[in-house]
Amino acid sequence: MRAADYFYQIAGRLHRSNDGWTRTLTGYTAFSFLMASQALIWKIHFVAGSMALLARIRDKGAEPNVDEIAILDTIFAHEKLAGLFTPETYHVIDYDQEWDEGRENPYFPEYRTTSAKFFNADSNTTTGMYKFGDVESGATMTLRFKTMPFANNKYHFTEPFLIYDMAAEVNHNGQVFHEQIVKAEEVLKTKGVFVPWH
Repeated sequence: MRAADYFYQIAGRLHRSNDGWTRTLTGYTAFSFLMASQALIWKIHFVAGSMALLARIRDKGAEPNVDEIAILDTIFAHEKLAGLFTPETYHVIDYDQEWDEGRENPYFPEYRTTSAKFFNADSNTTTGMYKFGDVESGATMTLRFKTMPFANNKYHFTEPFLIYDMAAEVNHNGQVFHEQIVKAEEVLKTKGVFVPWH
C-alpha cells in the first residue's frame, strides 16, 4: 500500500516534469533504446539516461515537506502566540502543503528567464497551512506559509523549503486576530531564491 501511495503522489505531480530538460532526456533515452542493438555504448547510454530520467521524475513528483520543528520553534518564540500555545498542550488538527503551479510569482522573476524555463516547469515554491489547537487555552490557529528553495554556497547550506512568508489567524474566546510572523519583504532582503539548473 505504501508503494501505491508513493506512485500515486508522483503521478499526481507529473506536470512538474513537463520541462524542456525532462523532454530532452526522454527523447535521448528513447533514441538510445532504438540504437541499443548497434553497440554497447548505446546500451550504456540507455541505462544511464533511463536512470537519470526516472530519478528526475521521482524528485519532481515528491511530496513537499516543510520542517515542522522549525515552524513550531517559530510559533513558541513568538510572544503573542506563545501565551496561547505551548509545547505541552498544542495539537495539530490539519496540515496541507502543495507545489505552486506556474512561474508567475512576482517575488521570483529569476524563474522567467529562458534557461530557468528550460529546467523548471514551475518556480519550485510551495504554499501550505497548519491548523493548531491548544487544550488548555482553547485557542485555535490557522497558520499559512509560503516556501522557496534556498542555497547558501558560502556555508554549503541548502534548504528546499525555506519559509519566506508566514501569517497566523488565531481564534481565542470568540476573538479573532491576525499576526504576520514572517514577512516576505524582510526575508528576501537577505536571501535569494535558488534556481535549479539540472
